[in-house]
Amino acid sequence: MNSLYRFTIATILALSLTFLIGCSSDDDDNPTGPSTTNSFTEAAEIGDAYLTAGTKNITAADLYADIQAGTNLFMIDFRSADHFANRGHIEGAVNWTIGSLPDNVGQIPSGAKVICICYSGQTASHATAYLNMMDYNAYNLKWGMCGWTTDETVNPPTSAWYGLVPGGQATEPTAHSLTTEYEFPSLDCEAVEVCVHDNCNAFFDSGLKYISAADLYLNLNDGDTSNDPFLLSYWNETSYNGGHIPGSFRFEPGSLGPDELLEYVPTNKQIVVWCYTGQTSAQVSTYLNMLGYNAYSLSFGMNAINPALCGTSIFHAPTTDYPVVMGTAA
Repeated sequence: MNSLYRFTIATILALSLTFLIGCSSDDDDNPTGPSTTNSFTEAAEIGDAYLTAGTKNITAADLYADIQAGTNLFMIDFRSADHFANRGHIEGAVNWTIGSLPDNVGQIPSGAKVICICYSGQTASHATAYLNMMDYNAYNLKWGMCGWTTDETVNPPTSAWYGLVPGGQATEPTAHSLTTEYEFPSLDCEAVEVCVHDNCNAFFDSGLKYISAADLYLNLNDGDTSNDPFLLSYWNETSYNGGHIPGSFRFEPGSLGPDELLEYVPTNKQIVVWCYTGQTSAQVSTYLNMLGYNAYSLSFGMNAINPALCGTSIFHAPTTDYPVVMGTAA
């Protein structure tokens, strides 16, 4: 990250702390107008630029190679303090909660490659999206610690990816066209960087939004269409045509900009974003929640429904077990 840019962001955040309330789509005291529209567009462009370039994930093999090469890394482990200390973690990692991340970003060394780590890659993906929108060079450890080692002390057989049992729910090949346009949520920010920071901070503090495949299908099949979510399939066309959650609308990766397909995302209902693994959808949902949408990520993605539709994006236990250490971070 450019040091001048980081200094500018830090200064804005510090000065605004005493008077700036986090931006929200529920803030009805602020009239809409040019400044609100510009705030939304600018914030959306920041997130869209990241998503369009491609979400950042790193494999265990590549991370281990970086460690061996002495790459300037800053690794953040978002698992519980108990699991971090007593089940093992990657040496050199710090242990933060996702809620404390926005308050701790000042501890990240300039120029570091940031690695976000959790159990399965879901929570770490939320952190990865936030950090990249704040102009850090951050990566999600693909598959989380499940992709780092098969050691059952670290990953018991019933946990995360190891305990996942696909539900086998019905899918369909029918394509659905986007036809309804919506007004964008209102964002009123004095500085767009503060808006990204504060809105993500509020999202993390309120609790990350996930939905299981079982709960999603229970909703879709309850006979009441009024409470059905908007299903945002973040898949390529070939995968979508091969079979998707019934009623899903396909959004090509990188198409959620304010001048692209974002206008087709509703502001008046729950949104469920889904992908192959839940890792990309978590990053997309962070972007949408930052903008004021009520977006949930489908836990484990299509892997939780029918892995045969996931192509190469199926979880497989690693063939190499990389080392872990016990104890609290230094």
